[in-house]
Amino acid sequence: MNLNEDLIKQFIQETGCDVKIADMLLKFTGGDYDGAKRIIKAVPKDIFAFKAKFATQILGYYGAIFFCYDEKENKIKRLISAVSNEKEIGKIDISSNWRDFEKEVYSYVSDKVIDGLKIEQLNKSVIEKEFIKKTAKILGIGKTVDEELLNNLLVNELYNVFPDTNIAVKLNVDKTDVFELNIGQEGSEPEAEVEKTADTESIRNGTESKLDGVRIEKSLIVLKVEPVLSPVHGVEIKELEFGDEIQVRITDERDIADYLSELLGAKVDNIRVPVFTKIVEVKELEGGNAAVLTQFGPGIMGMFKVLTDARVASGIETEPERKESALKGLKEINPLFVAGGIVMVFILFLFLIFLSR
Repeated sequence: MNLNEDLIKQFIQETGCDVKIADMLLKFTGGDYDGAKRIIKAVPKDIFAFKAKFATQILGYYGAIFFCYDEKENKIKRLISAVSNEKEIGKIDISSNWRDFEKEVYSYVSDKVIDGLKIEQLNKSVIEKEFIKKTAKILGIGKTVDEELLNNLLVNELYNVFPDTNIAVKLNVDKTDVFELNIGQEGSEPEAEVEKTADTESIRNGTESKLDGVRIEKSLIVLKVEPVLSPVHGVEIKELEFGDEIQVRITDERDIADYLSELLGAKVDNIRVPVFTKIVEVKELEGGNAAVLTQFGPGIMGMFKVLTDARVASGIETEPERKESALKGLKEINPLFVAGGIVMVFILFLFLIFLSR
């Protein structure tokens, strides 16, 4: 289907995805603009937007720092900080939305007198592997954000930059996703500031959008599904490879799962029915189990766990099925053709005897 370029452009502006994802999702939903947006909005919030202000009691420094920690990529993104001797920086509100906080910090850096050396030292300490490793232990999907641990982590980093005996910190953490993070990012001033204040290639890579098709398709929505078991004619899970088709039922109870079930034909009269999905990966686990990742469409994945020797309904024809198919074919041959063949062979036999005399 041909999509209007203006529609794709509008979708990109409103969601933050790239052209490829916008085109794929709009085609996947049959041009259902609102449905495509629902898919984007259902993407897990696995990016943590960190907002903090601090003050060194003896040296008289005041500062603010903003960065995003991407759990999937284990990277620091969108880093910007401000350090000054002026108390005015304390007016920046950490309770505001992360995007507003980021803009306030950038605005301060652009308009006020700042300490560039301290900013550079602070930014470098935040993008160090050790800081990221410690951050990863505190922030994560399913974990309760422990602000006390985060406070201690930041204070320890600040002590390395500011040799002060008393540093006060206030912080707050928001959650966002890769698409929301990208809205308005291209050519944005905050990103430009990151490149100006941090001179390492890693932070530049961290602020860039790397939305290649494969990675994005694996990180949009993962639905809970269960395989359709077929003990006799099914294929063992451990025998399946990338691209093989199997039948599953979508068991996910979220609203977005209901929408996708209808879109995929996996729901008839309010009843979830089996539907084919393609294998992406089969990973063997301990205890004879396997974790299976499948794909329904661009970015729409399914996941389940099952025994590795479990047989599931598949699009692959098994050996028993081939034998049964052959026998069935023989049974379906018309008896008159069989009888006629026998008579012809008998007549041919008599003819040969006659010629041999």
